[in-house]
Amino acid sequence: MNKHQEEHTGVLESVLRRCDALGLDSWLLDQTAGFIVQPGAPAHGCEVVRAARAALARPAPHEPVPVLIGPEEWAVPLVGPCGRVLVVRCGAGLSPARLCVFLREMADDLDRQIRDAGLLHDFSGKLMQSYEETYTLFRIMRFMASSAEPLQQMRMVCGNVHQILPFGWVCVVFRDDPRVVDDLRGAVVVCGECPIAKADREKMIAQMAATASEDGWTKVHPPGSCQLAKACGSEIVCDPITYDGAVIGMLLAGNKGGADPEVASPEMQFIDAVADFLGTFHENLARFSEQRAMSIGTLQALTAAIDAKDAYTRGHSQRVAFLSQSIASAMGMGPDHAERVRIAGLVHDVGKIGVPEAILCKAGKLTDEEFAMIRRHPEIGHGILKGIVLLEDTLPGVLHHHERWDGRGYPHGLKGEEIPLVARMIGLADTFDAMSSSRSYRPAMPREKVLAEIERCSGTQFDPTIVAAFGRVDLSQYDAILQQQHDAEMAGHRRAA
Repeated sequence: MNKHQEEHTGVLESVLRRCDALGLDSWLLDQTAGFIVQPGAPAHGCEVVRAARAALARPAPHEPVPVLIGPEEWAVPLVGPCGRVLVVRCGAGLSPARLCVFLREMADDLDRQIRDAGLLHDFSGKLMQSYEETYTLFRIMRFMASSAEPLQQMRMVCGNVHQILPFGWVCVVFRDDPRVVDDLRGAVVVCGECPIAKADREKMIAQMAATASEDGWTKVHPPGSCQLAKACGSEIVCDPITYDGAVIGMLLAGNKGGADPEVASPEMQFIDAVADFLGTFHENLARFSEQRAMSIGTLQALTAAIDAKDAYTRGHSQRVAFLSQSIASAMGMGPDHAERVRIAGLVHDVGKIGVPEAILCKAGKLTDEEFAMIRRHPEIGHGILKGIVLLEDTLPGVLHHHERWDGRGYPHGLKGEEIPLVARMIGLADTFDAMSSSRSYRPAMPREKVLAEIERCSGTQFDPTIVAAFGRVDLSQYDAILQQQHDAEMAGHRRAA
Protein backbone atom coordinates (compact mmCIF):
# COMPACT_ATOMS: atom_id res chain seq x y z
CA MET A 1 0.00 0.00 0.00
CA ASN A 2 1.53 3.32 -1.06
CA LYS A 3 1.32 6.61 0.85
CA HIS A 4 -1.71 7.85 -1.15
CA GLN A 5 -3.59 4.62 -0.49
CA GLU A 6 -2.83 4.81 3.22
CA GLU A 7 -4.16 8.37 3.34
CA HIS A 8 -7.35 7.43 1.47
CA THR A 9 -7.95 4.45 3.75
CA GLY A 10 -7.72 6.89 6.63
CA VAL A 11 -10.44 8.93 4.90
CA LEU A 12 -12.83 5.92 4.85
CA GLU A 13 -12.27 5.27 8.53
CA SER A 14 -12.87 8.94 9.35
CA VAL A 15 -16.14 8.94 7.33
CA LEU A 16 -17.19 5.76 9.16
CA ARG A 17 -16.71 7.47 12.53
CA ARG A 18 -18.64 10.55 11.40
CA CYS A 19 -21.54 8.45 10.10
CA ASP A 20 -21.63 6.56 13.38
CA ALA A 21 -21.71 9.88 15.25
CA LEU A 22 -24.67 10.97 13.08
CA GLY A 23 -26.55 7.74 13.85
CA LEU A 24 -26.23 6.31 10.32
CA ASP A 25 -25.77 2.57 9.95
CA SER A 26 -22.41 2.08 8.24
CA TRP A 27 -19.90 -0.70 7.68
CA LEU A 28 -16.34 -0.98 6.39
CA LEU A 29 -15.77 -4.04 4.21
CA ASP A 30 -12.49 -5.53 2.99
CA GLN A 31 -12.48 -7.50 -0.26
CA THR A 32 -9.16 -9.18 0.58
CA ALA A 33 -10.68 -10.57 3.81
CA GLY A 34 -13.66 -12.11 1.93
CA PHE A 35 -15.93 -9.15 2.49
CA ILE A 36 -16.17 -9.67 6.22
CA VAL A 37 -18.40 -6.91 7.49
CA GLN A 38 -16.82 -4.61 10.08
CA PRO A 39 -17.86 -4.02 12.76
CA GLY A 40 -20.09 -7.03 13.38
CA ALA A 41 -22.60 -8.66 11.01
CA PRO A 42 -25.60 -6.36 10.47
CA ALA A 43 -29.16 -7.53 9.85
CA HIS A 44 -28.72 -6.80 6.16
CA GLY A 45 -25.22 -8.26 5.93
CA CYS A 46 -25.76 -10.03 2.63
CA GLU A 47 -27.31 -6.96 1.05
CA VAL A 48 -24.39 -4.82 2.30
CA VAL A 49 -21.87 -7.20 0.75
CA ARG A 50 -23.91 -7.24 -2.50
CA ALA A 51 -23.85 -3.43 -2.56
CA ALA A 52 -20.08 -3.43 -2.04
CA ARG A 53 -19.57 -5.94 -4.86
CA ALA A 54 -21.81 -3.97 -7.15
CA ALA A 55 -19.86 -0.77 -6.46
CA LEU A 56 -16.53 -2.44 -7.19
CA ALA A 57 -17.88 -3.86 -10.46
CA ARG A 58 -18.92 -0.45 -11.84
CA PRO A 59 -16.69 1.33 -14.43
CA ALA A 60 -16.33 4.29 -12.05
CA PRO A 61 -16.35 2.59 -8.64
CA HIS A 62 -15.19 5.64 -6.70
CA GLU A 63 -18.37 7.60 -7.41
CA PRO A 64 -21.00 6.69 -4.77
CA VAL A 65 -24.16 5.28 -6.43
CA PRO A 66 -27.06 3.99 -4.24
CA VAL A 67 -27.97 0.30 -4.44
CA LEU A 68 -31.49 -0.91 -3.57
CA ILE A 69 -31.27 -3.54 -0.79
CA GLY A 70 -34.92 -3.73 0.33
CA PRO A 71 -38.22 -1.93 0.40
CA GLU A 72 -37.56 1.74 1.06
CA GLU A 73 -33.90 0.91 1.87
CA TRP A 74 -30.77 1.78 -0.03
CA ALA A 75 -27.08 1.16 0.51
CA VAL A 76 -24.61 3.83 -0.58
CA PRO A 77 -21.10 2.36 -1.09
CA LEU A 78 -17.97 4.54 -1.07
CA VAL A 79 -15.04 2.66 -2.57
CA GLY A 80 -11.51 3.12 -1.26
CA PRO A 81 -8.15 1.58 -2.26
CA CYS A 82 -7.19 -2.09 -2.08
CA GLY A 83 -10.77 -3.42 -2.23
CA ARG A 84 -12.03 -1.56 0.83
CA VAL A 85 -15.60 -0.23 0.71
CA LEU A 86 -17.59 1.92 3.11
CA VAL A 87 -21.34 1.13 2.94
CA VAL A 88 -23.91 3.48 4.51
CA ARG A 89 -27.59 2.39 4.84
CA CYS A 90 -30.18 4.86 3.71
CA GLY A 91 -33.61 4.20 5.25
CA ALA A 92 -37.02 5.72 4.60
CA GLY A 93 -37.11 9.48 4.82
CA LEU A 94 -33.49 9.96 3.73
CA SER A 95 -32.72 10.76 0.10
CA PRO A 96 -30.09 8.34 -1.34
CA ALA A 97 -28.95 10.96 -3.85
CA ARG A 98 -28.40 13.58 -1.17
CA LEU A 99 -26.58 10.99 0.97
CA CYS A 100 -24.28 10.28 -1.98
CA VAL A 101 -23.44 13.98 -2.30
CA PHE A 102 -22.97 14.23 1.46
CA LEU A 103 -20.59 11.25 1.55
CA ARG A 104 -18.63 12.45 -1.46
CA GLU A 105 -18.20 15.96 -0.09
CA MET A 106 -17.30 14.63 3.34
CA ALA A 107 -14.72 12.26 1.84
CA ASP A 108 -13.24 15.03 -0.33
CA ASP A 109 -13.06 17.38 2.66
CA LEU A 110 -11.33 14.79 4.83
CA ASP A 111 -9.02 13.86 1.95
CA ARG A 112 -7.97 17.50 1.60
CA GLN A 113 -7.38 17.77 5.34
CA ILE A 114 -5.23 14.66 5.38
CA ARG A 115 -3.29 15.78 2.32
CA ASP A 116 -2.77 19.25 3.80
CA ALA A 117 -1.59 17.71 7.05
CA GLY A 118 0.79 15.49 5.06
CA LEU A 119 2.11 18.46 3.11
CA LEU A 120 2.58 20.41 6.33
CA HIS A 121 4.39 17.46 7.88
CA ASP A 122 6.64 17.09 4.82
CA PHE A 123 7.33 20.82 4.76
CA SER A 124 8.15 20.82 8.47
CA GLY A 125 10.49 17.88 7.95
CA LYS A 126 12.25 19.60 5.06
CA LEU A 127 12.47 22.83 7.02
CA MET A 128 14.00 21.00 9.98
CA GLN A 129 16.41 19.18 7.63
CA SER A 130 17.45 22.50 6.08
CA TYR A 131 18.02 23.96 9.54
CA GLU A 132 20.10 20.94 10.59
CA GLU A 133 22.15 21.12 7.38
CA THR A 134 22.76 24.87 7.77
CA TYR A 135 23.72 24.43 11.43
CA THR A 136 26.06 21.58 10.47
CA LEU A 137 27.76 23.72 7.82
CA PHE A 138 28.37 26.48 10.37
CA ARG A 139 29.67 23.91 12.86
CA ILE A 140 32.06 22.56 10.22
CA MET A 141 33.23 26.08 9.44
CA ARG A 142 33.90 26.81 13.11
CA PHE A 143 35.80 23.57 13.63
CA MET A 144 37.90 24.14 10.53
CA ALA A 145 39.00 27.44 12.03
CA SER A 146 40.29 25.62 15.12
CA SER A 147 43.86 24.49 15.75
CA ALA A 148 43.04 20.78 15.58
CA GLU A 149 45.10 18.43 13.43
CA PRO A 150 43.98 18.39 9.77
CA LEU A 151 43.20 14.66 9.86
CA GLN A 152 41.14 15.14 13.01
CA GLN A 153 39.24 17.88 11.22
CA MET A 154 38.57 15.56 8.28
CA ARG A 155 37.15 12.94 10.66
CA MET A 156 34.91 15.60 12.18
CA VAL A 157 33.65 16.61 8.72
CA CYS A 158 32.88 13.01 7.77
CA GLY A 159 31.12 12.44 11.09
CA ASN A 160 28.92 15.51 10.74
CA VAL A 161 27.96 14.78 7.13
CA HIS A 162 27.22 11.16 8.01
CA GLN A 163 25.07 12.28 10.94
CA ILE A 164 22.99 14.79 8.98
CA LEU A 165 22.50 12.86 5.70
CA PRO A 166 20.92 9.40 5.37
CA PHE A 167 23.99 7.72 3.84
CA GLY A 168 25.51 4.51 5.12
CA TRP A 169 29.00 5.95 4.84
CA VAL A 170 30.81 9.18 3.99
CA CYS A 171 34.42 9.51 2.88
CA VAL A 172 36.99 12.27 2.37
CA VAL A 173 40.00 11.31 0.22
CA PHE A 174 43.01 13.35 -0.87
CA ARG A 175 45.33 12.44 -3.72
CA ASP A 176 48.91 11.40 -3.17
CA ASP A 177 49.99 14.53 -4.99
CA PRO A 178 52.67 17.18 -4.27
CA ARG A 179 49.97 19.86 -4.50
CA VAL A 180 48.29 18.41 -1.40
CA VAL A 181 49.67 19.55 1.96
CA ASP A 182 51.78 16.94 3.73
CA ASP A 183 49.30 16.39 6.58
CA LEU A 184 46.55 15.31 4.13
CA ARG A 185 48.47 13.83 1.20
CA GLY A 186 47.09 10.38 0.39
CA ALA A 187 44.68 10.45 3.35
CA VAL A 188 41.44 8.43 3.24
CA VAL A 189 38.91 9.05 6.05
CA VAL A 190 35.68 7.03 6.18
CA CYS A 191 32.78 7.41 8.64
CA GLY A 192 29.96 4.86 8.79
CA GLU A 193 29.58 1.29 7.55
CA CYS A 194 30.76 0.59 4.00
CA PRO A 195 29.95 -2.94 2.71
CA ILE A 196 33.45 -3.34 1.23
CA ALA A 197 36.59 -4.57 2.99
CA LYS A 198 38.85 -1.69 4.04
CA ALA A 199 41.78 -2.54 1.73
CA ASP A 200 39.55 -2.95 -1.34
CA ARG A 201 37.51 0.14 -0.47
CA GLU A 202 40.54 2.38 -0.07
CA LYS A 203 42.02 1.10 -3.33
CA MET A 204 38.79 1.86 -5.25
CA ILE A 205 38.38 5.27 -3.60
CA ALA A 206 41.99 6.23 -4.32
CA GLN A 207 41.54 5.15 -7.94
CA MET A 208 38.42 7.31 -8.30
CA ALA A 209 40.21 10.28 -6.77
CA ALA A 210 43.22 9.80 -9.06
CA THR A 211 41.16 9.70 -12.27
CA ALA A 212 38.57 12.39 -11.48
CA SER A 213 38.69 15.75 -13.22
CA GLU A 214 36.94 18.97 -12.31
CA ASP A 215 34.70 18.80 -15.39
CA GLY A 216 33.25 15.93 -17.37
CA TRP A 217 32.57 13.42 -14.64
CA THR A 218 29.26 12.43 -13.10
CA LYS A 219 28.63 13.46 -9.53
CA VAL A 220 26.14 10.64 -8.98
CA HIS A 221 27.28 7.20 -10.10
CA PRO A 222 24.36 4.74 -10.46
CA PRO A 223 24.80 1.20 -9.10
CA GLY A 224 27.16 -0.73 -11.35
CA SER A 225 28.40 2.35 -13.24
CA CYS A 226 31.84 2.22 -11.62
CA GLN A 227 33.85 -0.27 -9.59
CA LEU A 228 32.99 1.32 -6.24
CA ALA A 229 29.25 1.71 -7.01
CA LYS A 230 29.12 -1.88 -8.24
CA ALA A 231 30.82 -3.22 -5.10
CA CYS A 232 28.55 -1.16 -2.83
CA GLY A 233 25.41 -1.99 -4.80
CA SER A 234 24.14 1.58 -4.50
CA GLU A 235 24.41 5.04 -5.94
CA ILE A 236 27.64 6.83 -5.09
CA VAL A 237 27.62 10.62 -4.91
CA CYS A 238 31.02 12.22 -5.52
CA ASP A 239 32.11 15.85 -5.38
CA PRO A 240 35.60 17.12 -6.18
CA ILE A 241 37.81 19.00 -3.73
CA THR A 242 39.83 21.52 -5.72
CA TYR A 243 42.88 23.70 -5.14
CA ASP A 244 44.24 26.24 -7.62
CA GLY A 245 41.87 24.94 -10.30
CA ALA A 246 42.96 21.30 -9.96
CA VAL A 247 41.22 18.33 -8.32
CA ILE A 248 43.17 17.22 -5.24
CA GLY A 249 40.57 14.95 -3.63
CA MET A 250 36.91 14.01 -3.32
CA LEU A 251 34.02 13.89 -0.89
CA LEU A 252 31.99 10.70 -1.40
CA ALA A 253 28.87 9.16 0.12
CA GLY A 254 27.05 5.92 -0.60
CA ASN A 255 24.52 3.29 0.45
CA LYS A 256 21.76 5.79 1.15
CA GLY A 257 19.07 4.47 3.46
CA GLY A 258 15.51 5.49 4.22
CA ALA A 259 12.32 5.25 2.15
CA ASP A 260 13.94 6.76 -0.96
CA PRO A 261 17.32 5.18 -1.83
CA GLU A 262 17.95 7.59 -4.71
CA VAL A 263 20.22 10.58 -4.10
CA ALA A 264 18.14 13.78 -4.00
CA SER A 265 19.13 17.24 -5.17
CA PRO A 266 19.25 18.83 -1.66
CA GLU A 267 21.67 16.11 -0.55
CA MET A 268 23.90 16.78 -3.53
CA GLN A 269 23.82 20.52 -2.80
CA PHE A 270 24.83 19.92 0.82
CA ILE A 271 27.71 17.65 -0.20
CA ASP A 272 28.78 20.20 -2.82
CA ALA A 273 28.86 22.93 -0.15
CA VAL A 274 30.96 20.78 2.18
CA ALA A 275 33.37 19.94 -0.66
CA ASP A 276 33.77 23.67 -1.34
CA PHE A 277 34.55 24.21 2.36
CA LEU A 278 37.16 21.45 2.21
CA GLY A 279 38.77 23.09 -0.82
CA THR A 280 38.94 26.43 1.00
CA PHE A 281 40.26 24.70 4.12
CA HIS A 282 43.05 23.03 2.13
CA GLU A 283 43.89 26.33 0.45
CA ASN A 284 44.27 27.99 3.86
CA LEU A 285 46.45 25.11 5.04
CA ALA A 286 48.61 25.39 1.92
CA ARG A 287 48.99 29.15 2.25
CA PHE A 288 49.87 28.81 5.94
CA SER A 289 52.36 26.06 5.10
CA GLU A 290 53.98 28.29 2.46
CA GLN A 291 54.18 31.22 4.87
CA ARG A 292 55.59 28.99 7.59
CA ALA A 293 58.20 27.53 5.23
CA MET A 294 59.17 31.04 4.16
CA SER A 295 59.42 32.19 7.77
CA ILE A 296 61.46 29.15 8.81
CA GLY A 297 63.70 29.66 5.77
CA THR A 298 64.26 33.27 6.80
CA LEU A 299 65.07 32.20 10.36
CA GLN A 300 67.49 29.55 9.12
CA ALA A 301 69.21 32.12 6.93
CA LEU A 302 69.41 34.49 9.90
CA THR A 303 70.83 31.87 12.25
CA ALA A 304 73.27 30.73 9.57
CA ALA A 305 74.45 34.33 9.25
CA ILE A 306 74.94 34.51 13.02
CA ASP A 307 76.77 31.16 13.13
CA ALA A 308 78.97 32.33 10.25
CA LYS A 309 80.30 35.16 12.43
CA ASP A 310 82.24 32.54 14.34
CA ALA A 311 83.84 29.70 12.38
CA TYR A 312 83.89 27.57 15.54
CA THR A 313 80.11 27.73 16.09
CA ARG A 314 78.83 27.11 12.55
CA GLY A 315 75.84 24.80 12.63
CA HIS A 316 75.44 25.33 16.37
CA SER A 317 71.87 26.65 16.13
CA GLN A 318 70.76 23.74 13.94
CA ARG A 319 72.26 21.20 16.32
CA VAL A 320 70.76 22.85 19.40
CA ALA A 321 67.38 22.90 17.63
CA PHE A 322 67.67 19.16 16.93
CA LEU A 323 68.70 18.33 20.51
CA SER A 324 65.96 20.52 22.01
CA GLN A 325 63.31 18.81 19.88
CA SER A 326 64.69 15.39 20.84
CA ILE A 327 64.52 16.24 24.55
CA ALA A 328 60.93 17.45 24.12
CA SER A 329 59.98 14.19 22.41
CA ALA A 330 61.72 12.17 25.13
CA MET A 331 59.61 14.02 27.70
CA GLY A 332 56.43 12.87 25.94
CA MET A 333 55.52 16.05 24.10
CA GLY A 334 53.52 15.69 20.88
CA PRO A 335 55.05 16.37 17.44
CA ASP A 336 53.59 19.89 17.19
CA HIS A 337 54.85 20.92 20.63
CA ALA A 338 58.27 19.40 19.98
CA GLU A 339 58.45 21.27 16.67
CA ARG A 340 57.83 24.58 18.43
CA VAL A 341 60.66 23.71 20.84
CA ARG A 342 62.89 23.02 17.82
CA ILE A 343 62.13 26.46 16.37
CA ALA A 344 62.92 28.07 19.73
CA GLY A 345 66.24 26.24 19.72
CA LEU A 346 66.92 27.39 16.19
CA VAL A 347 66.62 31.09 17.15
CA HIS A 348 67.98 30.92 20.70
CA ASP A 349 71.21 32.77 19.82
CA VAL A 350 69.74 35.32 17.41
CA GLY A 351 70.78 38.06 19.84
CA LYS A 352 74.46 37.41 19.06
CA ILE A 353 73.91 39.49 15.94
CA GLY A 354 74.34 42.44 18.32
CA VAL A 355 77.66 41.19 19.71
CA PRO A 356 80.86 42.29 17.96
CA GLU A 357 82.51 39.52 15.95
CA ALA A 358 85.85 40.22 17.64
CA ILE A 359 84.36 39.23 20.98
CA LEU A 360 82.60 36.13 19.63
CA CYS A 361 85.79 34.88 17.98
CA LYS A 362 88.26 35.90 20.71
CA ALA A 363 90.61 33.01 21.48
CA GLY A 364 91.79 34.27 24.85
CA LYS A 365 89.96 34.99 28.07
CA LEU A 366 87.19 37.57 27.87
CA THR A 367 87.35 40.71 29.95
CA ASP A 368 84.52 41.50 32.33
CA GLU A 369 83.21 44.10 29.87
CA GLU A 370 83.37 41.63 26.97
CA PHE A 371 81.62 38.91 28.98
CA ALA A 372 78.94 41.41 30.00
CA MET A 373 78.35 42.12 26.32
CA ILE A 374 78.07 38.38 25.59
CA ARG A 375 75.56 38.05 28.44
CA ARG A 376 73.30 40.61 26.77
CA HIS A 377 72.54 38.38 23.75
CA PRO A 378 69.40 36.71 25.26
CA GLU A 379 67.76 40.10 25.82
CA ILE A 380 68.89 41.36 22.42
CA GLY A 381 67.40 38.26 20.79
CA HIS A 382 64.16 38.68 22.72
CA GLY A 383 63.93 42.28 21.55
CA ILE A 384 64.51 41.27 17.92
CA LEU A 385 61.85 38.55 17.90
CA LYS A 386 59.13 39.91 20.19
CA GLY A 387 57.27 41.65 17.35
CA ILE A 388 56.95 38.47 15.26
CA VAL A 389 53.59 36.82 16.03
CA LEU A 390 54.71 33.46 14.62
CA LEU A 391 57.52 33.32 17.20
CA GLU A 392 55.71 34.49 20.34
CA ASP A 393 55.92 31.06 21.98
CA THR A 394 59.68 30.85 21.37
CA LEU A 395 60.47 34.05 23.30
CA PRO A 396 60.81 32.41 26.76
CA GLY A 397 63.39 29.99 25.35
CA VAL A 398 65.37 32.81 23.73
CA LEU A 399 65.33 35.03 26.82
CA HIS A 400 66.00 32.44 29.53
CA HIS A 401 68.15 29.66 28.00
CA HIS A 402 71.13 30.78 30.15
CA GLU A 403 69.24 30.66 33.45
CA ARG A 404 70.37 27.96 35.91
CA TRP A 405 68.35 25.58 38.05
CA ASP A 406 70.10 26.92 41.17
CA GLY A 407 69.33 30.56 40.28
CA ARG A 408 72.89 31.59 39.37
CA GLY A 409 72.20 32.13 35.65
CA TYR A 410 71.31 35.18 33.62
CA PRO A 411 69.70 37.53 32.60
CA HIS A 412 67.15 37.44 35.47
CA GLY A 413 68.54 34.88 37.90
CA LEU A 414 65.43 32.69 37.74
CA LYS A 415 65.46 29.50 39.79
CA GLY A 416 63.95 26.02 39.46
CA GLU A 417 60.56 25.90 37.81
CA GLU A 418 60.50 29.67 37.54
CA ILE A 419 62.56 29.03 34.40
CA PRO A 420 60.26 28.27 31.44
CA LEU A 421 60.38 24.59 30.45
CA VAL A 422 61.46 25.35 26.88
CA ALA A 423 64.39 27.41 28.21
CA ARG A 424 65.49 24.54 30.49
CA MET A 425 65.55 22.16 27.50
CA ILE A 426 67.42 24.60 25.25
CA GLY A 427 69.89 25.40 28.05
CA LEU A 428 70.95 21.77 28.36
CA ALA A 429 71.07 21.28 24.58
CA ASP A 430 73.14 24.47 24.22
CA THR A 431 75.67 23.38 26.84
CA PHE A 432 75.95 19.84 25.45
CA ASP A 433 76.67 21.13 21.95
CA ALA A 434 79.14 23.72 23.23
CA MET A 435 81.13 20.98 24.98
CA SER A 436 80.81 18.57 22.05
CA SER A 437 82.17 20.94 19.40
CA SER A 438 85.45 22.80 19.06
CA ARG A 439 85.53 26.42 20.14
CA SER A 440 88.07 29.20 19.69
CA TYR A 441 89.25 28.76 23.25
CA ARG A 442 89.33 24.92 23.46
CA PRO A 443 88.86 21.69 21.44
CA ALA A 444 85.76 19.47 21.61
CA MET A 445 85.48 17.33 24.74
CA PRO A 446 85.15 13.51 24.57
CA ARG A 447 81.58 12.23 24.71
CA GLU A 448 82.06 10.37 27.99
CA LYS A 449 83.36 13.50 29.68
CA VAL A 450 80.51 15.61 28.28
CA LEU A 451 77.86 13.19 29.57
CA ALA A 452 79.57 12.98 32.94
CA GLU A 453 79.60 16.78 33.20
CA ILE A 454 75.88 16.95 32.33
CA GLU A 455 75.14 14.39 35.04
CA ARG A 456 77.35 16.22 37.56
CA CYS A 457 75.47 19.49 36.97
CA SER A 458 72.02 17.90 37.43
CA GLY A 459 70.24 19.80 40.17
CA THR A 460 72.58 22.80 40.00
CA GLN A 461 72.84 24.05 36.42
CA PHE A 462 70.20 21.75 34.91
CA ASP A 463 66.72 20.56 35.81
CA PRO A 464 67.11 16.86 36.87
CA THR A 465 63.97 15.96 34.89
CA ILE A 466 65.53 17.40 31.74
CA VAL A 467 68.78 15.54 32.40
CA ALA A 468 66.85 12.27 32.76
CA ALA A 469 65.00 12.90 29.49
CA PHE A 470 68.28 13.74 27.75
CA GLY A 471 69.61 10.36 28.83
CA ARG A 472 66.90 8.76 26.64
CA VAL A 473 67.89 10.69 23.50
CA ASP A 474 69.55 8.75 20.68
CA LEU A 475 72.61 10.85 19.82
CA SER A 476 73.51 8.98 16.63
CA GLN A 477 71.59 11.43 14.46
CA TYR A 478 73.23 14.35 16.28
CA ASP A 479 76.63 12.83 15.50
CA ALA A 480 75.57 12.44 11.86
CA ILE A 481 74.60 16.13 11.68
CA LEU A 482 77.90 17.14 13.30
CA GLN A 483 79.88 15.01 10.85
CA GLN A 484 77.92 16.29 7.85
CA GLN A 485 78.56 19.89 8.83
CA HIS A 486 82.26 19.15 9.38
CA ASP A 487 82.56 17.49 5.96
CA ALA A 488 80.81 20.43 4.29
CA GLU A 489 83.17 22.88 6.00
CA MET A 490 86.24 20.87 4.94
CA ALA A 491 84.94 20.74 1.34
CA GLY A 492 84.53 24.51 1.43
CA HIS A 493 88.12 24.97 2.60
CA ARG A 494 89.38 22.75 -0.21
CA ARG A 495 87.46 24.72 -2.81
CA ALA A 496 88.80 27.97 -1.37
CA ALA A 497 92.35 26.64 -1.55
